[in-house]
Amino acid sequence: RALAYSPWYPAWCSSGRPNPPPRQHFLTPPARPGADARKAMGSLLQSAHMKLVQIIERNDAARTVIAELGERGIFQFRDMNSGVQFLKRTFSEDVRRCDDIQRRLLKLKKLLDQTGVPVPPRHEEGLRVPLAELELTISQHERELKELTTQLLALRKNHNSLREQRIVVEMCSTLYAGTLGASSSGAGESSPVDVPRAQGGASGAPAASVLSSLVANEFSTSSDDGVLQYIAGLMPRTVAPTFERVVFRATRGNCMVHNMPVDDEDLLDPNDPKGEAKVLKNAVLIFFSGSVLKHKLTKICKFFGLSRYILPEVSHQRRALLAEVVDQLASSTVVIDRSNHILTQMLDTVAHKWGEWSYTVGREKMTCNALNMCNFDHRRRVFVAEGWIPVDAEDALKEALAVAARKSGGETSPILNDVPTGLTPPTYLPTNKFTSAFQGLVDTYGVPKYREVNPGVFCVVLFPFLFGIMFGDVGHGALLTIFALALIAFEERIGKMALDDIGSMCFGGRYILLMNGLFAIYVGFLYNECFAVPMDLFGTRVLSDDPDAGVYPFGIDPVWHHSTNKIAFFNSYKMKLSIVVGVVHMFLGICCSLLNHIEFKSTVSIVFEFVPEVIFFLSIFGYLVFMILLKWGTVWAGGNGPMILNVLIGMFMSPGTLTEVPLFPGQAQVQLLLVALALVSVPLMLFPKPIIQYRQQMAIRAAAARSHYTMMAPDAEHGTGPMNPAAERGAGGGGAEEDEEEYSFTDEFVHQVIHTIEFVLGSISNTASYLRLWALSLAHSQLSELFWEKVMVGFALTIGPSENAVLASVKPFVFTVVWLILSFAVLMVMENLSSFLHALRLQWVEFQNKFYSGTGHAFIPFSYKSIDKPNTGDDDM
Repeated sequence: RALAYSPWYPAWCSSGRPNPPPRQHFLTPPARPGADARKAMGSLLQSAHMKLVQIIERNDAARTVIAELGERGIFQFRDMNSGVQFLKRTFSEDVRRCDDIQRRLLKLKKLLDQTGVPVPPRHEEGLRVPLAELELTISQHERELKELTTQLLALRKNHNSLREQRIVVEMCSTLYAGTLGASSSGAGESSPVDVPRAQGGASGAPAASVLSSLVANEFSTSSDDGVLQYIAGLMPRTVAPTFERVVFRATRGNCMVHNMPVDDEDLLDPNDPKGEAKVLKNAVLIFFSGSVLKHKLTKICKFFGLSRYILPEVSHQRRALLAEVVDQLASSTVVIDRSNHILTQMLDTVAHKWGEWSYTVGREKMTCNALNMCNFDHRRRVFVAEGWIPVDAEDALKEALAVAARKSGGETSPILNDVPTGLTPPTYLPTNKFTSAFQGLVDTYGVPKYREVNPGVFCVVLFPFLFGIMFGDVGHGALLTIFALALIAFEERIGKMALDDIGSMCFGGRYILLMNGLFAIYVGFLYNECFAVPMDLFGTRVLSDDPDAGVYPFGIDPVWHHSTNKIAFFNSYKMKLSIVVGVVHMFLGICCSLLNHIEFKSTVSIVFEFVPEVIFFLSIFGYLVFMILLKWGTVWAGGNGPMILNVLIGMFMSPGTLTEVPLFPGQAQVQLLLVALALVSVPLMLFPKPIIQYRQQMAIRAAAARSHYTMMAPDAEHGTGPMNPAAERGAGGGGAEEDEEEYSFTDEFVHQVIHTIEFVLGSISNTASYLRLWALSLAHSQLSELFWEKVMVGFALTIGPSENAVLASVKPFVFTVVWLILSFAVLMVMENLSSFLHALRLQWVEFQNKFYSGTGHAFIPFSYKSIDKPNTGDDDM
C-alpha cells in the first residue's frame, strides 16, 4: 500500500524489475546552483506554479534526505499517514521524547530569566550530537542546578535565621539593660488596645519597679511555678497589632508583650517557598507565668507566624550566643557567596549552550514529524515521501537530493517522480519586508486560492490611497510618515524589544504606515490643507487680475477655503470624488475576475459572467462617472448644471425622458439603451452558465458510462495496489486538501442565483459605501479646522488689549500644548484608526468580493529556519 507507484522503483528495490520508464528523473546535480531557482518563484500577482512530487529513497538515508530538505526550505510535506493515529506512527516516541526535552529546556530558560542571565544568540552552526547524548547532558545540568538551587535556598533561609537570632539577642539584651523605648501592650498611644503594663492590671510605675527587680535578679526564682517565663522571636510587622490584641484577650491581660520594630528590610518572608520575598518584621518579647498560658501563647504564636529563637536568661550566656551567631553569619556569608558564584558559572554555561540545545531538539522534532508523514516499505527497504514544491524549485530539489545521496554514501540517487493529482495545491506568494505587511491584510480575510489573482499587489497602492482620501492633510501625513520612518530606521533594535499588542501592530505595519503617510501628504496637497490651514503655494488664480492666469496648477485653489460656500463646494467635490474612485476601484475588481477566468480556462464564465457584469456595471455606474466628469468639464450658464442624482433616478423611473438640463445631445436615447442593456445582462448572468455546466457534466458522465477501461498496476497480482494515487488516498490520504465533490445542478443554480443577486444589489450598496470616503474626509477636515480656529487662533495667537503681560506670554505656550494634545489624541490616533478600518473595509468587501474567494491554504515549506528565526516578513526561499 505504501508504494503506489511500483513500476517506477529503481532496479535495486527488487530483482527482475524492468528499467524505469522515461518519465522518471534520475537525479544528478543541476548545472546551475539551487539559489538561482529561488529568485523566480512566482509573483505577487499570482501564486507560483506548484507540483506534487514523490521522493523514493533507501530507509537508511531517510534522515539525511529530510535534513537536506530542511536546510533548503523548498518542500512542503504531504501527510501520507493522515488516517493513522499519532501514537501509532513510527517516530511518535521520538517526538514525545523531544517534547519532554523541550519542556526541560523551558524550565532552564525560566530559571535563566529569573536570575537575569542573558541567553546569547545561537551560532549558525548548531550542535550535531545524538539526541540521547544531548538528553543526558540536559538532564545532568538540570539535576545539578536543582540540587544547587535547593542547597542555596536552604543556606539563605539558615542565614536569615541567624540574622534574626542576632537581632533577637541584641534587641532583647538592650531591653534588659533598660535602654530601649519599646512599646508594650497597653502603653498609651503606641498600643492598639488599652492593655495594662504588668500582670494583674498594675499601673506604669509598679510595672517598671517589678521589671527592674526581675532584671536585677535575671528572672531567677526558687520555685518553678513562680518562674516568669518568656517567648522571643520575630513576626511580620503587618500582623503585629492584631497579635497583641489576640494575646491580651486570650491571656486576659496576664502577660507583658514588647513589640519592637526591626530596621532591617532584607529579612525573608517565612511563607514564601522560593525564599525571595522580603518583609518588614517586628521583634516580639512576651513575658508570662504558668504552663497554661505557655500552651495558649505557643498556639497563638504559631498561627501568626512568629519565628521563635533562643534567648538565654543570663547575660554572659547571651553574649556568648551572640558571638557564636556572628561567627556563623560570617561563615554562612562565605558559603553563600561561593554557592552563588558556582551557580552563576553553571547558569552561564547553560545560557551559552541553551540556544544550541533548543535548536538541536527543535530540529530533531521537526525531522521526526516529517518522517511520520512518510511511508516506509520495510520489505523493499525504501521510504516514500510526497510533497509540494514550486515548479521553479525543481532543480534546487534535485540538487538537494543529490547532495543527500552523497552524504548518505548511497551508490544510486533518490528517485523524484511527478504525481498526477486532483488536489488543490498550496499558495506560494513570495514577499519581502515591504510587501508582507500588505499581504497580511489580505491573508487576514483569507489566503488566496491557488493561481487566483492576489489582491495584495493592488493593496500596496490602493489601500494607502483610500486611506489618504480620508486622512488627506499635509501636516498630519508628514507626522505619520516621520513616525513610520523612525520605526523603519530602528527596526533592528525595536525588533528585539518585548512589545505589547499595540506596539507589535504598529511595528509590524510600519511600511503600511509609511505608505499611508505618503498618500495622506499627496492627497493633502490636492486638498491644499496643512493642519487645516490652506497653502497658497502657486498663488490664487481666482482673484488674479491676469485674464490668462488659468487654473491653479495643482490641487484646489486656496481661495475656496475662505469662500462663503466652502462647505457646499467641498461637500460636492468630495462626494463626487468618492463615487468616481469607488466605481473605478470596483471595475478594477471586475477586471481581475477576467484574469481568474482566463487562468482557470473557464470560457463559460467569461462569456456569461464577466461580460454581463461589465455591461450591467458600466451601463449604470460607468454612465454615472461619465456624467460627473462631463459636468465638471462643462461651463454652465449661471452655474446651474443638472442634478446628477435626479438624472440617474429618472433614468429608471421614466426611461426615455429627461427631467434635468441635458448634458449632451441624444442623452434620453442613450439612457434608454443603457437601461435595456442593464436589464438584459441580468438573465445572462443568471441562466446560461448553470445550464451549460449541466450539459457538460452530462456529456462527461455519458462518455464515462461508455468506457469500461480500468487502469491497473503492472504488479497488481503482487498486491502493490492501484496506479492511480487518488485510489490510495481515498480513505485518508487526501485530508482537507481534497476538494472534488459530486456535481449538483441544484447547488450550482442556487449559487449562480446568489451570485447574480449579490452582484446586482451589491453594485448599488457598494457604490454608496464609498461615500464613507467623503464623510471621513469631511470630518477630518472639520475637526482639524475646529481645533485650529478655536484653540490656536482663538486663544494661543490672540492677545486681548487688557490682558496681563505675564498671562499673555504664557498663554501661547499653554494653548499650543492643548492643541498638540487634541491633534494627537483625536486626529493622529482616533481618526487614523478610523480611516484605517474604513479603508480596510473597502478593500475587503467592496473590492475583493468582485473576484476573490480566499479559500486557499498557504505554502509552508519544511525549513529548519522556522525554529529560531523570527518572522520578519522576508521571503525564506
